[in-house]
Amino acid sequence: MRPKLLVLTVALALGAGFVGHEVAERLSAAGGVEAHARAAQGGRWEYCAVTKAQFVGSARGGQYWITYFRGNNVRVETIEAGVTENALAKAVSRLGDEGWEMVAEGTLDMGRGTPPAALYFKRSRE
Repeated sequence: MRPKLLVLTVALALGAGFVGHEVAERLSAAGGVEAHARAAQGGRWEYCAVTKAQFVGSARGGQYWITYFRGNNVRVETIEAGVTENALAKAVSRLGDEGWEMVAEGTLDMGRGTPPAALYFKRSRE
C-alpha cells in the first residue's frame, strides 16, 4: 500500500472512531438525563399480571388471579365472577380503574407445569 493511502486510511479510521465515540457518549448522556427526569417525576414502575386461576375447581372460568410483583415479593388476589359476569373482564376493568396499563401478553412461569397465559400491566409508582 502506498504511504499516502495508508496515512489517509488511518486518519479516516481514527476520525470515524472519535466521531462514533462522541455520538455514543452524547446519546448515553441524553438517556441518563431522560432517566433522571423520569425518576424525579416518580417514573419508577410497578407491575402485575392477570392469569386464569390454576387450582382444582377453577375450570368453570369464574376465577382469575391478579399477581402483583413488588421487588422479590409476590401478592396474589383472586377475582371471582358470578354466573352472569366474566372474571377476566372484571379483573381487567378493576386494574384499568386503578391506573394500570396493559403492556404485554405472554406466560407466567410459576415453577411447575405448563406456564399459564398472562396479561401484564404496569403503572407509575407514586
